[in-house]
Amino acid sequence: MTPPRDRFRPAAFPAERLAACIGLLGDTHLPDRARALPPALFAALAGVDLLLHTGDLSALGVLDALGRLAPVLAVQGNDEAAEARQALPLQQLVTVAGRRLLLTHGHAPDRREELAARLDDRWGPKLAARAAAGRRAGATVVVFGHTHIPLARDEGGVLLLNPGALAAASGATRQRRRTVALLYVRDDGAVAPVHLDLDDLARPYAPRIAWAAGFRAAHRRYNPSILAPALAADFAYLQAQPWWHLPDEGRPLWAAWYRAARRCWAGELPRLTRADVLAEVRDDAAIPPLARARFEAALAEDRA
Repeated sequence: MTPPRDRFRPAAFPAERLAACIGLLGDTHLPDRARALPPALFAALAGVDLLLHTGDLSALGVLDALGRLAPVLAVQGNDEAAEARQALPLQQLVTVAGRRLLLTHGHAPDRREELAARLDDRWGPKLAARAAAGRRAGATVVVFGHTHIPLARDEGGVLLLNPGALAAASGATRQRRRTVALLYVRDDGAVAPVHLDLDDLARPYAPRIAWAAGFRAAHRRYNPSILAPALAADFAYLQAQPWWHLPDEGRPLWAAWYRAARRCWAGELPRLTRADVLAEVRDDAAIPPLARARFEAALAEDRA
């Protein structure tokens, strides 16, 4: 079968003038939120000249697997294993046919700044910040991830391009569409992006975003909740607890939570409930007693 890079190449980008076809992907979140890269990914990106990973790998082994397809450049996201944080930069500048592309995850490295940005539901500041980062680097294309929302938009002469994500944005949601993108670069520097839905490679996928409806509306469209109402209130409470984010206490609890969430992602459970996550926590002997006690106490409270 003809690979997508040839099947979906725009007519204005004939093969003899194609400088590169670059595969874009991100937010793989292995192994917490996915056990392995989906086979459809390798079919979607077969034959590309270069791969750009927008971060949140979370383990470096992802790059080894992708390296069977093409050379890979990657940046670190905000949810990485320690080895990835040490090895990967926050951004990369790539030049193809005289065109500069900035590769970044798209989060604010300062935690307080990132949390403040999340409170703002407007698309305008989010898009403007990414375009400004591109201009500072002299780039006219910014490839980013982080939002788990595929998009392609011109923002004041800077093409903002998010390939989308392969895994859920958190343990509270599911990734409704697993998408990647192809970026065609012509010999004169012209570019053309094409998104692909890994569950339907028969045709390109065209992201449609109601910009005026705000960021959260788009995020819910691509990342609907998997939580039963009571657990949704618990999740919001846990996110505000300092111990939930500590490596020694929070990480083992998160591992148990993800095991339960995978059952929803696999279609075994319609919704994730208190009983589901409590069963995983109670069966995990690796969780410190204090962390288990705090978790059980948190889920015993009535937040209705």
